[in-house]
Amino acid sequence: MRPRSLRALLGLACAAAWTGGCAPRGPGMVTPTIGDRYFVAGYHPYWAGDAWTGYPWDALHQLYFFEIEADAEGALSEPHRWPGAWSGLLERARDADVAVVPTVSQHDADAFEALFADPARVGRLTDEVLSLLAATPGLGGVHLDFEVFRAVEPAARDGYTAFVARLERRIRELYPSMSLSLFALAYDDDDAYDERTLAELADYLVVQGYDLHHANDERAGPLAALDGWGRLNWRSVVERYVSFGVPARRIVIAVPLYGYEWPVTQDRLGAPTRGEAVTIPLAPASGVVPELPRARARAAEHGVQLDPESRIPFYAYHDSSGWRQGWFDDVESLRAKYDFVRELGLGGIAIFPLAYGDGLVWDDLRRAFSRPRD
Repeated sequence: MRPRSLRALLGLACAAAWTGGCAPRGPGMVTPTIGDRYFVAGYHPYWAGDAWTGYPWDALHQLYFFEIEADAEGALSEPHRWPGAWSGLLERARDADVAVVPTVSQHDADAFEALFADPARVGRLTDEVLSLLAATPGLGGVHLDFEVFRAVEPAARDGYTAFVARLERRIRELYPSMSLSLFALAYDDDDAYDERTLAELADYLVVQGYDLHHANDERAGPLAALDGWGRLNWRSVVERYVSFGVPARRIVIAVPLYGYEWPVTQDRLGAPTRGEAVTIPLAPASGVVPELPRARARAAEHGVQLDPESRIPFYAYHDSSGWRQGWFDDVESLRAKYDFVRELGLGGIAIFPLAYGDGLVWDDLRRAFSRPRD
């Protein structure tokens, strides 16, 4: 039976956190809200270079450096020049009183299984993450982004949970003011994660709010609809996490500043795709991913349409290869997302990636989250 309402569920989840129903974190917990303010974070990807010089530092609480990659052996084998090449970013963040948080990542299912099914490798990864935190004083914590999109062996599923538990315990002992946050998939249809336990261990979850239609999808559609499109919308995703007993204020939702342009078979909403999409960043500076088309410019060229169900903009045009359809979030649809966060009392947002925004986006961001929580 469908719950009475998502707002009612959110209230129950928050109440459970204070009555023992959600196994709330201990006194060392770092909440994702700043007093009565909403939490605002953003990802700086290594490929964006010095785009950080144009970020809205006055609107941010944390900056996630993306990414430091873990391999199957438990080593942090690809740091993308962290921290040496990023001294300017670290200094700018300190000046703005924004905590920098490195993202430790792995996006390969085979490596995930090899790593987390082996306790010795898990121990090595734990030690490496702790050494990472020790090597750069003043960090705000660590953000884990381990993404698996297929079933894994139970030993690996349990091993990842054990890793998070072990890391959480050690961070509390060594760095009690630091946060431990986890990126959480919108849907885990293959049951690769124990989300209920992970939600209890983390200070907060950054829940995937993008790629609900992904680059290799069978049909075109919005990446981050608030409603509609079956379950491919924020409301259904948040409802899923609330059903696990996650308090609303510990849900931070990831907001995309990019879209996809797919080759499609015809000019209609949800048209079947003919191949992989091209990423269309919203409005980055000219030196950031210059090889990619800009969503805002593309829409101005071909004409903006609005999906009546999701209220997400898209455009369509025909070229020598056939029809193409691009979907993205603009300032207006982003504004609706900020309202959604306030409506449901979520912890805040995490923008991916910050380098794809511009002054119009930053002005709206400041207006949306400069006010106290409702």
